[in-house]
Amino acid sequence: IIAPPHCAHLLICLLLIYPFTQMTQSSQMEYHEYALRLMQIASSIAAQLDLDPLLQGIVDAAAELVGARYGGILVLDVDDPARYELLRVHGWPDPGGLPQPRGLGILSLPHKEGRPLRLAQVDQHPDSVGFPSGHPVIGPFLGVPLRFRDRVLGSLFLGQPLGHPPFTSEDEVLLISLADLASVAIENAHLYGKAEEIARMRERERLAHALHDKVAQLFYSIGLEAECGLETWSAGGSPLPHLEIIHRMAAQGSVDVRSVIFALSHGIDQASLPYVLQTLAQEFKETTAIETGLILPPELPALDIELCGVATRIVQEALANVRKHARATMVLVSLSVDSNTLTVTVQDNGVGLSPARLPEVLQGDGYHAGVFTLRTMVERLGGQLSLLNGDE
Repeated sequence: IIAPPHCAHLLICLLLIYPFTQMTQSSQMEYHEYALRLMQIASSIAAQLDLDPLLQGIVDAAAELVGARYGGILVLDVDDPARYELLRVHGWPDPGGLPQPRGLGILSLPHKEGRPLRLAQVDQHPDSVGFPSGHPVIGPFLGVPLRFRDRVLGSLFLGQPLGHPPFTSEDEVLLISLADLASVAIENAHLYGKAEEIARMRERERLAHALHDKVAQLFYSIGLEAECGLETWSAGGSPLPHLEIIHRMAAQGSVDVRSVIFALSHGIDQASLPYVLQTLAQEFKETTAIETGLILPPELPALDIELCGVATRIVQEALANVRKHARATMVLVSLSVDSNTLTVTVQDNGVGLSPARLPEVLQGDGYHAGVFTLRTMVERLGGQLSLLNGDE
């Protein structure tokens, strides 16, 4: 999906072959410098997959490449090409107060007509509608369409102050070259955004299945316990112990289900993972009165969305087991990252499990299906789930 930088470099060379054949030696040397700068720009924008900073980087690079005072980039809405999705500008400090373009005037001509527009004086063009309040007054103008295959994505444009010499045909060639690179990068960013959204939807679907399974298991267990209580009562015994068990299961199930709902309502990705873990730890502390600590690294590298989801599930399941079995007064959740490994550790000061039981718990042993499910999820991502007690 993401075009490698060397493809962009080849594109630059192809675009610049024709102008080279008609230049003097000194101008060819200057164009070699421009080509090198274009290659550097290609490398930088090929690595950027977040659309907002990508667009700002493109318009800044375009203005620097051609020596323009002002610049801008308009990207059309993917679902409605009649609307603008994003506008980023270069050359004036506070464009936030400017009204969004409405498709009037010369800004829309490059992408509507699908060809470059170079003007010595903006206000001399018949389609010029003037400038909104707060907008710099532009004299010379140069705009080119952003096109990916047969689709127009928007336009990239530059401007100079009144009285400045007009843009040249060489400036136009350079901006067209940059626009071709920018169009590939913008399309890659759109595709990357769609891929992230699909991953989020898959994670939400997985969590929805987990919620369904958890609710089904909860009510099944409550039903079995209620049946046992009725049989005890019919035999003349007291159903109170069974009612107490039902009460505990209902309370525990409420917390477990709420944690899954929380995960469903928050798309768990690299940016939100610390927030999700902080919320889980705080909620656990408030509902159990167990002192809960959380240690996070100062920075997280780029993490796969599925990996973030599994890390969250590990913490959820571990805290649930501490609540159910550990009789602990303190629990510590920590996250650590090295170059290739994300490690999630949950420690408590409770009774722990005997070493003889650890292997069977990892296998599920009919009662610890949650641990077994987590082990399967972790191993599918190439990781390892370990259970240790205080004696090891």
